[in-house]
Amino acid sequence: MPPMSVSMPVGARYPKHFSTMKADMPLVIIRISSHNFASTSQRAPRSTIPPVGAEPSQDNGKHLYPSADHNVLSSQSWEVREAAVQGVPQELPDLVFDPQEVQAQLKQMQSLLRSQQRQILEHQEALAEMYSLISLQPAQNNRLNGAGGGSMRPFDAQLAAARDRRSIGLYDARFHSTNWGATPKDHRVLPKRIILVRHAESEGNTDHFAYSHIPDPQICLTHRGHEQAIDAGRKIRSIIEADGQPYKLYFYMSPYRRSSQTVEGIASCFEEDQIAGFQEEVQLREQDFGNFQDTEGKEREKAERIRFGRFFYRFPNGESGADVYDRMTIFEDHMIRDINAGRFAKNTSLVLVTHGLAARIFLMRWFHWSVAELLMVFNPPNAEPIVLDRIPKDEAAKAGGRASWIHTKALYRLRPESKDIIKGCSDDMCSTAVFLSGVKVTDWVEQD
Repeated sequence: MPPMSVSMPVGARYPKHFSTMKADMPLVIIRISSHNFASTSQRAPRSTIPPVGAEPSQDNGKHLYPSADHNVLSSQSWEVREAAVQGVPQELPDLVFDPQEVQAQLKQMQSLLRSQQRQILEHQEALAEMYSLISLQPAQNNRLNGAGGGSMRPFDAQLAAARDRRSIGLYDARFHSTNWGATPKDHRVLPKRIILVRHAESEGNTDHFAYSHIPDPQICLTHRGHEQAIDAGRKIRSIIEADGQPYKLYFYMSPYRRSSQTVEGIASCFEEDQIAGFQEEVQLREQDFGNFQDTEGKEREKAERIRFGRFFYRFPNGESGADVYDRMTIFEDHMIRDINAGRFAKNTSLVLVTHGLAARIFLMRWFHWSVAELLMVFNPPNAEPIVLDRIPKDEAAKAGGRASWIHTKALYRLRPESKDIIKGCSDDMCSTAVFLSGVKVTDWVEQD
């Protein structure tokens, strides 16, 4: 099909964009052709394109642009043309390096290479041991049990080769969700201690009728309670300063008013730069017993709770002990993730200010108590610090294991004086070395 030439005023084709153009402007020749346009890499420079209105070439529309023979720059390379257009210098000036900065970067790269080399060696050892188990174990079993004897399953061989401590019920930090991610090389930067505090004496502790006309979250401390809170701060300070090292405190607290007032009393015993921060946690609140509590009705419900079962009885418009257990599980999981991710410095102590039943269930979840064991334990007294100390790494090594192999919760133990505060708690209930499978840390010895 031969090309067509159509002539029309520019303003007629684009009236919105060219409405201001004069009527006596020349006509524009529009060529409509069936061929494909050439790529931009084959186009000539803008200066070589014929001006608008020039006579069409005699190539029957086969070449929209001039040939390469008419392009004065066609024989030059792209770099030369680009340098000529942009004016980029052909030679870079001499660069000045800071020896100290180069040395620091070199040290970083060396440290990274050493770390990667250690990881590669560990993987090579594990793979070699895995290969030997997979290849040799079936032959040994066949010799012992005959040709048709059973052999170790491939997955079991992999677990044994990698020395996966999860297979015997132990925690293995290598398989933790934050391993190789947010955690440092030693997997965790653990706080020095975790201190659990029940709020100081409140109006609800001295007058149960207060719950009938004051919302539970608004119950305040008594005058004696404010003194107890300050006294708790002094006790915590004496415990921490016994180490003789600089320290920080980080507070997790229930949003109830009596808890926040207790935190104020404790914090008043420390300098501002010794407090790392405060975090309000709704999950640390007291068990919900309902809204405004009718005194006589609540007595009937508590009697019914004894017949039904204290842990599973749910108060009308309130919670059961099992409900508190569920939200305390969520809180502890989040706190452990913060610890494992290195949020707290090594000499930071966490102070958790909560309530009576919430404190008991925190310990229940931490030490894996059964429901029957929980019911044997009484609520801790008001404003008495319950201290869980971190087990030193050298002590864990003497016990026959590395701290990085042990679950974070098992690296804290209850102080003997704190154990005496919690009436009904036995030594076995607060042991950090006992796992659900019955295996102890001292039973697992790794040979590096």
